[in-house]
Amino acid sequence: MQTTATLNQQNPIFCVYLSMKTIQVAIAISVLVLVLSAWSEQERSGETSAVQVKTLHEYYFRAFSAEVDTLAFYTQQAQSVELTQLQTQIMETRYAYKRIEFLFDYVHTKYTYFNINGGPLYKIDDDQPEIPPVKPNGLQTLDELIFSDEADAERANIDTLAQELQNAVHFIRQTHFMYDYEDHKTIEAIRSGLIRVFTLGITGFDTPGSGNAMKEAEVSLKVMQETFQLFEKNILPTAQEKFQEIIQLFDKGITQVNTQNFDNFDRMVFLREVINPLYKELWNFVSLQEINPNRFKHHAHNYETDNLFDSDFLNRDFFQEFSYLPLDNPKSIELGRLLFFDPILSKDQKMSCASCHSPDKAFADGLPTSRTNIEGKFTLRNAPTLIDATFSKRFFHDLRTANLERQVPHVIENQEEFNISFWEITQRLNQSQTYLDLFKSAYEGISYKGDINQRSISNALAAYVNSLVSFNSEFDKYVREETDTYSAEAIRGFNLFMGKAACATCHFPPAFNGTVPPFYAESESEVLGVTIGLDSINPKMDQDLGRYDNGMFWEKRPHFKHSFKTVGLRNVALTAPYMHNGTFNNLEEVMDFYNLGGGAGMGLDIDNQTLAPDPLNLTKNEVGDLITFLHTLTDTSGLHPGVIDLPKFEDQPEWNNREVNY
Repeated sequence: MQTTATLNQQNPIFCVYLSMKTIQVAIAISVLVLVLSAWSEQERSGETSAVQVKTLHEYYFRAFSAEVDTLAFYTQQAQSVELTQLQTQIMETRYAYKRIEFLFDYVHTKYTYFNINGGPLYKIDDDQPEIPPVKPNGLQTLDELIFSDEADAERANIDTLAQELQNAVHFIRQTHFMYDYEDHKTIEAIRSGLIRVFTLGITGFDTPGSGNAMKEAEVSLKVMQETFQLFEKNILPTAQEKFQEIIQLFDKGITQVNTQNFDNFDRMVFLREVINPLYKELWNFVSLQEINPNRFKHHAHNYETDNLFDSDFLNRDFFQEFSYLPLDNPKSIELGRLLFFDPILSKDQKMSCASCHSPDKAFADGLPTSRTNIEGKFTLRNAPTLIDATFSKRFFHDLRTANLERQVPHVIENQEEFNISFWEITQRLNQSQTYLDLFKSAYEGISYKGDINQRSISNALAAYVNSLVSFNSEFDKYVREETDTYSAEAIRGFNLFMGKAACATCHFPPAFNGTVPPFYAESESEVLGVTIGLDSINPKMDQDLGRYDNGMFWEKRPHFKHSFKTVGLRNVALTAPYMHNGTFNNLEEVMDFYNLGGGAGMGLDIDNQTLAPDPLNLTKNEVGDLITFLHTLTDTSGLHPGVIDLPKFEDQPEWNNREVNY
């Protein structure tokens, strides 16, 4: 590596730049010393923990800003700064970011996603979808580029991205510290930070180029511990023991991530011994310290749960918040159960929702692509399970709807499926006294259109689907420490899933779907290069355009061609065949596809493939362990509908011969 002196001799202009940089760094250090001194003075003068948190965070934020300035300065010197220096600097910049991330992202989630550390993908603003998508940017994109084989050829792009990052940081710095720091917000931010470390940190999601996940996890845990320690000065006697317990749990986690490498890290032990206990005890500390637990941030994880795999850790109301009525009404659920299995909803009274989502097949249908109402004809896509479907912000393989209710018209009005209008369904249901009574009980007086209408029908069906939740699998019981029985093969498989195999960089815990932690407010799609069958010698690309062709004009973008929703993996052992086109017959074929690097890894020319084309190099035994783990996600307990007694139609006796088929 060239020394600074050598660089100065080779490039006198760079010497001037270094002198300027020295001044900039000196000023930045002076500011940081003043801020840190102020923080120390506040500690001595008995300031509240909230004020101390703000001061510490401000100190680290300015340190991050200084590192971004240094990175931007280096990237401008394309001919003078070696690639290794850039790599070192991006890591230092990311360490500095990790010291602010748990609080910064908690406050400025959207800004972080679009400008600072969103994934290295195109990003669409759902609030302003007509605006062109944001190109890959921020720290993750820089990490990927600077550590890539094309880094030297991408120097100009790297510089542009670094300058954009610098501008974004300088802009947000003007208003960031106006945030009101309160104790309950700090604890909630730390708990969200723990989710982030487990789901995005130690999985490698956040470090796509450097692979520096373990060190970054260590930095994150240390700063969360340091922040939590600021509660000590004003701690109540009732909380002292819990405070020490939490500090020791942080110490244990820091030791674990510091002493193991990425491939060998025991993520199961980390989850059971550190993450879940910390998440639980921080909530207990809120009560013992008499902190007002008022929620500040609107997000999907239930603040009052104490385990990442509790059945109610993800709040279903968050995902379906714009429904006609809340989906937890038992009367709506029971009505929806009957409608789900009733072929009265289809034109010829031969199809029901259960025709493609059978409870005997984990609410899928076991076919590559689903049947239509035309004999011998099938739809273009595979029917996914409806179990845990509610934990998503977008629905269908192409993400064309925004909640469970809005899915219903797509099936009802599709000419190849139910092929009927809501008006006609309403006329039918009004001829059954049983249905009239059930709708009246659940929806009386809500709409001037009457109790039976498109919204109430859709709401009832959505309420039933929303009730199909599966968080009591063999895996769940083990990670909740309700049992100590769990095979060594499954543990190895889980560790592979969360690490080397990179499964969890798309299938995020706890639902193991594409809904992104730590706040679970966005559902992703991916371009995998799915083929027709598994032929690695002469692969053929599936031609379905997916999200690009979902009917939303703002998503008709090149990077969404062949992009499909990342579906959940709970009960995946029961829902073969797999992928949006049902092309893979078993989990072994799915693993082979990913192990090869998807379509691009097989040699196909696929634009914007989001799956890394590099082989995973998983051994046969590792594939077996992964599949064993996936089998432990099976849980359909309590989800079978039981006896379905379809309502009678008093004036249409011929309709009473319809059957429940699934």
